[in-house]
Amino acid sequence: MNSWYAVLNHLPAMLYGLRFTFLIAIVSLALSMVFGGLIVSLLRSKSASARAIGFLYIQIFRSLSPYVYVLLVYFALAGATGWKMDPVTAAIISLTLLNTAYVAEIYRSVLLTIDEGQWEAAAAMGLTNWKTNSVVIWPQALRTAIPLLLNQFIVILKDSAIVGVIGVKDIVYVANAQASITYKQFEYLTAVGLIFILIVFILSQLSMSLERRLAWKH
Repeated sequence: MNSWYAVLNHLPAMLYGLRFTFLIAIVSLALSMVFGGLIVSLLRSKSASARAIGFLYIQIFRSLSPYVYVLLVYFALAGATGWKMDPVTAAIISLTLLNTAYVAEIYRSVLLTIDEGQWEAAAAMGLTNWKTNSVVIWPQALRTAIPLLLNQFIVILKDSAIVGVIGVKDIVYVANAQASITYKQFEYLTAVGLIFILIVFILSQLSMSLERRLAWKH
C-alpha cells in the first residue's frame, strides 16, 4: 500500500507532465491537418509527378515507427545540419511528419465521399477551383473528417508517450524518473497506463458521439 501512496504523492507532478503530452499532440495534429491538405492536393493533382511525390511521401512516412522518427529528427537531423532544437520542438516535428501522411489519407477518403455532381455544379456556376474547394467541397469534407481526425489525435496522444526518450518531461518521463528512484516501476507505469486509458476512453466516447450526430444530420 505504501507503494501506491508514493505514486499518489507524485501524481501532481505526473499530471503536470501531461501538459507536454497534450501540447505535443495538439500542435502535431494542427500542423498535420495543414500539411495533410497539401499532400492530398498533390495526390489529386493532374500532374503525374505531383501525384508521385504525394504517394511517395505517404508510403515513406507510414513505413517507420514514431520512435525512429523522434531519434532521427532530434539526433541525426541535428547532427547533419547543426541545428540544436529543443526536445519539444523535435517531438512536434517528428509526429507532424508522420501524421501528415495519415491525415492526408483521411482527407483523401472523405473527399471520395463528395458527390461528383457537386464539382460539376460548381464548374457550371463558373466558380474557380479555389472557390469550389474553399466554399463547396472542403467544408463538407472537414465536417465528415472530424471523428476521424479525433481518432487520429488519440493515436498521436499515445505515440507521444515515447518522446521522453529525447528528454521531453511528459507524464511518462516523470513517472520513469520517479520509478528509477523508488524502484516502483510497476506502480508508476500502471498509474500512467490507467491515466492514458481514461483519457482515450473519454476521447473515444466523444468521437463516437460526434460520428452519430454527423450521421444523423446527413
